[in-house]
Amino acid sequence: MVAGPRLAYSTNVLAVVGHTHQRQALSNLVRYERLPSSLLFAGIEGIGKHAIARELARQLLCQSLPAAPQGGCGECKPCKLFESGNHPDIHTLTFGTDGASVDDIRQILERLSLRAFMGTRKVAIFDNADSISMVGANCILTTLEEPRPENFFILIASNPSKLPSTILSRCQRWFFDRLSEDEIRSVLHARGASEEEMALAALADGSIGALSTIRARTEHADEIIAVLDAAWRGDLARITRAAQEWGAEKTTLAERLNFLRMQIRHRLVINASDPGAAAVWAHALQNTIDAEYVIIDRHVNPTLILLRILQGCSHEYATAYQMTPNRYPSILEALAL
Repeated sequence: MVAGPRLAYSTNVLAVVGHTHQRQALSNLVRYERLPSSLLFAGIEGIGKHAIARELARQLLCQSLPAAPQGGCGECKPCKLFESGNHPDIHTLTFGTDGASVDDIRQILERLSLRAFMGTRKVAIFDNADSISMVGANCILTTLEEPRPENFFILIASNPSKLPSTILSRCQRWFFDRLSEDEIRSVLHARGASEEEMALAALADGSIGALSTIRARTEHADEIIAVLDAAWRGDLARITRAAQEWGAEKTTLAERLNFLRMQIRHRLVINASDPGAAAVWAHALQNTIDAEYVIIDRHVNPTLILLRILQGCSHEYATAYQMTPNRYPSILEALAL
């Protein structure tokens, strides 16, 4: 799995944190035998898409169908084999750096062309599907165009726009939101996380997967918090120095942008009841999202973009952003990109 909540078991039934509406809807489609053969699970990394795919696969392969509960009964032989990782009719490939090859895809597709070893269904989960090569995508496409009724495909992607349109058009898309801070805390609590780790939940930006990066680079998080505090005060010297330093360090620029976006989003959430402060952080969040494209994809001077973001985080703009928002265009609007 691309980083997501650990699976927890209660009375031998699979439990996944969050996404209640989507999971229940998927379960109902299985029970009424209306589940499409090809699904695309989309959403940021680390929110449990892979865990949900496995929960759905286990229900599909459960011996109790059509009465199988969400996640399967947990008691039949197929469910127990699934839990142990030995079920012969579930196939998983993970793409990306050093991931599955075209030959791996062909092997899986060949197995899917055979009869199921147990029951009547087979499930293939393609993780990081947005990293698949064009050759690999074409291999999968041939199968998706003429699916066998007993086969189900679940593609998982953080950036589905990278997938060929031919693949997207043959999959029913399911979008999964960021986890709430309480949901992240519940996962951390189940893992026995320390108080220090629990405190990072507010910076996770809705993703369990982001926590490992945050733990590894807490010095960046502390620095960004201090700089945003300075920006709110209107400390031009401090934010200018920060923009110059961050813009010059190319190897950590993307990481700093990610932390900056997460911390600004957090400030927007906690200031939701203050219209002035919320307007400042909402404007800054849009600018930070735009900056990732402007700096990384369009190669615009990062120091100038960072300085523009930080200058806009001053409390002095609290009223101005509310009264005349059109006077303060986003970075993309200002640069006409």
